[in-house]
Amino acid sequence: MSVQKGVIVALSNVETSKKVKKILSDSGYNVLAVCISGNELIRCAHQYCPDLIILGYKLPDMTIIDIYDSLMEISSFLAVVNEPYRSYVQEDMDIFCISNPITPTILLNAVDLVLQTRRTILKLREQVEKLEHTIEDRKVIEKAKGKLMSINGYTEQEAFKHIQKCSMDTGRKMVVVANEILEG
Repeated sequence: MSVQKGVIVALSNVETSKKVKKILSDSGYNVLAVCISGNELIRCAHQYCPDLIILGYKLPDMTIIDIYDSLMEISSFLAVVNEPYRSYVQEDMDIFCISNPITPTILLNAVDLVLQTRRTILKLREQVEKLEHTIEDRKVIEKAKGKLMSINGYTEQEAFKHIQKCSMDTGRKMVVVANEILEG
């Protein structure tokens, strides 16, 4: 699987797709593919892992709902929809919408907004993941302290200092030392 960041355009109107591709390309965006069916879009999305998919409410073989359900973990979405569908899409899915007709300014502002939001979300996910690992490490260290306290009669502070000293003496992380204490 090639990991090439950029944008995929998937609109049922071929002329609109070409217009969107030109606007994006002229503004420096990497347009990875222009798709005319949901199945083609799903294949391309898995192949390219785009930052953004610009799509309409309905492609010949799928609706935006089917596509979103299949690809929501892979990419962000920008929907180009007629006004009656806009509130429906925004209420039921995490998709930013713009209405037809598309103007270059509205399109580029929306793309910038969605991509900026995507970057923020990815940073927040990384922070959450890091915090989850820190919490898991802390739990292991706490269990190891408990074991040292019950087996060796250490106070909580003595157990922590023991793990900390072993960590510094061996150049290993405290969680590694704690795991060894729990296993040994």
